[in-house]
Amino acid sequence: MPAKGDRRAALLLRQVDTAVRAALGTAGPGLGASRSATDATARALLMLILRRRATLDWLIDRFASGRTRDAVRRVLCWALAEALYMDGLPVPVIVDTAVGHLSRRSRAEASFANAVLRRILAPGREAVLAAVRAEAPPWVRLDLGQPLYSAWSSRLSPGALEALALRLQEPAPVVVRCRRGALAEGVGGIEPLPPVAWAPEGALYRCVDAAVFFASEAWQQRAFYVQDASTLLAPGLLGVRAGERVADVCCAPGGKALLLSEAAGPGGCVVCLDRSLARMGRVRENLAGAANVRLLVGDARRGPCREGAFSAVLLDVPCSNTGVVRRRPDVRWHFTPAGRDELAIEQGRILAASARLLAPGGRLVYSTCSLEPEENTAVVRGFLAQQSGYHLERECLLEPGDWHDGAYAALVCRQA
Repeated sequence: MPAKGDRRAALLLRQVDTAVRAALGTAGPGLGASRSATDATARALLMLILRRRATLDWLIDRFASGRTRDAVRRVLCWALAEALYMDGLPVPVIVDTAVGHLSRRSRAEASFANAVLRRILAPGREAVLAAVRAEAPPWVRLDLGQPLYSAWSSRLSPGALEALALRLQEPAPVVVRCRRGALAEGVGGIEPLPPVAWAPEGALYRCVDAAVFFASEAWQQRAFYVQDASTLLAPGLLGVRAGERVADVCCAPGGKALLLSEAAGPGGCVVCLDRSLARMGRVRENLAGAANVRLLVGDARRGPCREGAFSAVLLDVPCSNTGVVRRRPDVRWHFTPAGRDELAIEQGRILAASARLLAPGGRLVYSTCSLEPEENTAVVRGFLAQQSGYHLERECLLEPGDWHDGAYAALVCRQA
């Protein structure tokens, strides 16, 4: 029977190898619904691999001759992430587990991995990381994809870029909002956060013990909603009043619609529009019990609602997600300027169609979870340059902070 540490290493490697196979080439990690301690460790390790992919790939390519097969690279990424960034398993156990995993399929691949890992890790953790800092290209040192590094370095100072990259290496906090009218007193597993300037009335809490909080009666009774503080920016800027008729365009997964529903009250109406029937199922689940909400599946670019039907419109468009890299580490590697610019064209079309839904004197908030000016200010100003009768009231860009993601929102008003 192998030692306990060896068994843990083998189990982790099997879990992460499966997950990395799916995640490195696609969008978003996922290891199933299990909540065991081992699975939690595997999820944390997978996110670490996705965050540190540039460093891991650079080390592998530096010490491996020729092309490294994807199956071998996944195992090498697991071993290096464990050895360089996590505490607990001795390096010999990590190397032996990786080699044993590969030897079941190919002795040549196992021998190759053994040689590469021993060459990389021989100097010790601190020496390896010091070599990365001293010798790797700047986008590798910051663990960003080269296109994303180029986009950010063109408009940020080196110090600001490094600070942003370091912040995005931190795990995203779990933040929950106490719904309007609910009580948070006595609920375990959470601690209050200071009010945010863009939504001072939002009662936000940091989850410090997920097991306790998600087992609480308050969570089971829907008194709370998992909601990052940045998602309060757009609804707060829109300022929905009781009794108003509101449209939430591109509404999935429904967190902002829930805020709009609470603000509109029983005398108001919130029409939630999304073109995906599958995503609308999630919206329906998240808005369960909201009697003033209507769900509509349709394409926002084609204006499925009557023109001039709403006094307020919230438009949270699909974007490059560069403000939520902590939650979506795959964005680092999938971002391209061409993809960003293609999104910006689509965002402009959706904005033009959604603006027609406003009644005279109405207001619209255009929002993204992107940090890119091409998707934010440029889209809004492009719309205003082409459409008469609208003006920009104000706009706000949130950089990722300790307790919130990055986001952009602009309040556009239609003339009365």
